[in-house]
Amino acid sequence: MCPHSPSTTLPLAEQAHVWITRLASGRIDQAQLDAFEHWLAQPGHRRVFEYERQLWRSVGPHRQPGSAQPEPAPRRRSRLWQRVGVATAAVLALAVLLPEASLRWQADHRSGATLAAVTLPDGSHAVLDADSAIALHYSGGQRRVELLRGQAWFEVKADPQRPFQVTAAGGVVEDISTAFAVSRRDGQVEAMVEQGRVRVASHRMGGWTYLDAGQRARYAPDSFVTRLDDVAPDRIASWRQGELLLESSTVADAVARVARYRAGPTFVQGDLSVLPAVSAALRLDRPEQALDTLASTAGLRITRLPMGVAIVRAAATAKP
Repeated sequence: MCPHSPSTTLPLAEQAHVWITRLASGRIDQAQLDAFEHWLAQPGHRRVFEYERQLWRSVGPHRQPGSAQPEPAPRRRSRLWQRVGVATAAVLALAVLLPEASLRWQADHRSGATLAAVTLPDGSHAVLDADSAIALHYSGGQRRVELLRGQAWFEVKADPQRPFQVTAAGGVVEDISTAFAVSRRDGQVEAMVEQGRVRVASHRMGGWTYLDAGQRARYAPDSFVTRLDDVAPDRIASWRQGELLLESSTVADAVARVARYRAGPTFVQGDLSVLPAVSAALRLDRPEQALDTLASTAGLRITRLPMGVAIVRAAATAKP
């Protein structure tokens, strides 16, 4: 038996529960993915897996009339496993939610695999990219939005008495009458101005950096603010129009950015850093097509599994 597979002494349905837990958690390594593919290919395993997956998603004891059972069993044992399955489904759902609990408690607005438009208390507008979250800190003297994850675009309503600030990772982006975007990824924060002007500061390093339309800057918690190459203002936050523009992007970063818009988890096997950088324009409203386009452009192979799982490998090292 593969050391990464559930014990074969467990009933087949319970083995399926173990795999569902691992896949739903989003934390599974290459060896476990290989083991899952091997397990799924065994006779009868896919049918049981799909049945238990549907039970897990419903988180309830009711079965559709006439639905097939994965394995024949005595009536009493069937009722017992039905109760066990429901309890397991609830535990699995809790296991998925727990890593997100802190973010849920902090966030006032979150997005899933699609964008979310938000009207802020002062009448300003925000658009959250997929898999993003913000917390609002408004009072009589301040308008502060904390970017907890992802990226967001802001169109700010002027109020000379209360500056509009976006804070993230120990720094601040302050509006001076503008529309701008802020992204938080891999421990770094990037500010991009579409129109008007902002100023950016890293709290620990101090000092303001001023940005006008088309200008960008980046900082990390323990670094100075660094100016980046300018871009055309109409290309800033292009994700609002459902487009992802990649320019000399690493393949790993490109995969991670497309993955934000997929309904299921995306796993990378192997080292993608050996692949050359990619430039492409991808449609984010069709994320599966975008992933396939990226694969053909960057030399990747995509394997799709149940529960919306996508495994990404460099084509040269992909398994036959």
